Amino acid sequence: MKKLLLFCAAALCLCACAGNMKSAVKDGAIAPSFNDTLLDSNYLWVRGFGAANPNHTSDSQRRIMSREAAIAHAYQRATEVLYGANLEANVQVVDAVSTGSTIDTSANGVISQMELISTEYMDDGGCAVIMRLDRNRLKAAGIDPEDKK
Repeated sequence: MKKLLLFCAAALCLCACAGNMKSAVKDGAIAPSFNDTLLDSNYLWVRGFGAANPNHTSDSQRRIMSREAAIAHAYQRATEVLYGANLEANVQVVDAVSTGSTIDTSANGVISQMELISTEYMDDGGCAVIMRLDRNRLKAAGIDPEDKK
């Protein structure tokens, strides 16, 4: 009985920690609709996605790398919300088909204080993460996300 009570308390805590961000994974794939960013009274919430490299032969390697890509994507989203987008992008098009695309980004400062709240994997090895940044930290850094709306 104690184990069941402890399990229920842990599940409730985990659900409460995810704020109003709902899962972006449904039936092992990306859900048809979800929100990428959310600003509530306590946190800036962001979601990031990472795809698995099909050339990696082990499930562990695909999951680890897609998780790292998802975290980097969440950092990028938070940076875009707080500072705007400052991206350098290059796309090569051959016979009307994109053959290569790169986007280089960088972020530091208060963004590095984000917390990883949840990690979900898809059937193909891709990953979705939810991260949050305390608004008190933003305020201390002189950043007001309300001004960005």
